[in-house]
Amino acid sequence: MKRRENSFLASLKQLDFVLIAATLALTVYGIICISSAAAYHGTNRNVMVQLFGAVLGFTAMIVFSLIDYDALLKKTWVFLFIAGLALLFLPLVSSIPQMLRGNFGSNKNWITLPVLNVDFQPSELVKLTFILSFGYLLGKRKDDTNDLKSVLMILLFAGSTIAFVLLEKDLGAAVVFAVIFIVMWFTAKMSLWYLAGGIVAVGIAAPFLWGRLENYQKMRILVGFDPYLDPTDKGYQVIQTIRAMQNGGAFGMGYGKGTITHSPLKGTYPARETDMILGVMGEEFGFVGILIYIALISVLIFRILRIAQNARHEYGTYICAGIAALFIFQAVENIGMCLGTLPVIGLTLPFISYGGSSILSLYLCIGAVMSIQTHKQKYYFEREQI
Repeated sequence: MKRRENSFLASLKQLDFVLIAATLALTVYGIICISSAAAYHGTNRNVMVQLFGAVLGFTAMIVFSLIDYDALLKKTWVFLFIAGLALLFLPLVSSIPQMLRGNFGSNKNWITLPVLNVDFQPSELVKLTFILSFGYLLGKRKDDTNDLKSVLMILLFAGSTIAFVLLEKDLGAAVVFAVIFIVMWFTAKMSLWYLAGGIVAVGIAAPFLWGRLENYQKMRILVGFDPYLDPTDKGYQVIQTIRAMQNGGAFGMGYGKGTITHSPLKGTYPARETDMILGVMGEEFGFVGILIYIALISVLIFRILRIAQNARHEYGTYICAGIAALFIFQAVENIGMCLGTLPVIGLTLPFISYGGSSILSLYLCIGAVMSIQTHKQKYYFEREQI
């Protein structure tokens, strides 16, 4: 019993408290922005959902950080992969009644939990199960990552997940999975020839893929580069987001004082609590407020990469790289699309945008990183063979 207590206390001491502080600061900042963005609803429901997701996520993060990730993944990595595919299949099943009524165009990437009456987006949780299971697979194949058998296995592993996401018509999530896949494989010393071949293949397939997209998906990509191509529809929310940030100037109009943010009409500023919440931040806290977010998320990413360097297993490094790629890409893409410089593909701003399943997933990702941190010294300075 005493040995277990000593092990528990030793794990607590190994926690990265700078990473925890950055995570909590981002969470509080997000709740402040959501409370202002959702004020036009006349209810605090969104804030309560976000707060509940954060509390649940924080608890799960601490528990996860105390579990030995190596012992966990040795037994569950295949199960995590299969469970991820099953979770992605749920929205497709739940959308069958809509498809029978002839509604094929809308996204099918969420389900409504009957008891809580809240929407749950399985792909958010699957980002973590994918990173964990794919990282372990790369670790198992680390000595022959580039032979034909390993390449086929890796492509099948990642391709099946991305294919399910595309079936849900969630282009944004599919791009995130693709970026995570490339970064993790590259970290595992992917041959540059495969990378070059992939780029060529994408270039060849691009015209065919473009033809398979829905019209609304094409327009959302195009307005990311020029929102005035469709200023009254697909580009409208980007234009309103830019206007909100322009209103804020350097220091913002102050909490609760944004004129566009607090318009009582939902149509005045669409997606202000979710994808376009950067405009709320910019209008009420100004350019300085946006810089504060960038500084906090940069600290978080830097700490993840630092932990990656000291992981006791190579695949712990791959997992950290995948999670860092998730944060970097989503933050850069969301900021870019809000500024009208990148395609609008429906990605949330990490820890800021409203979404219970999103913030829970992000906390679990931090928990996975923390598990790698707290168990880095079990075998001292040697990386154990898998």
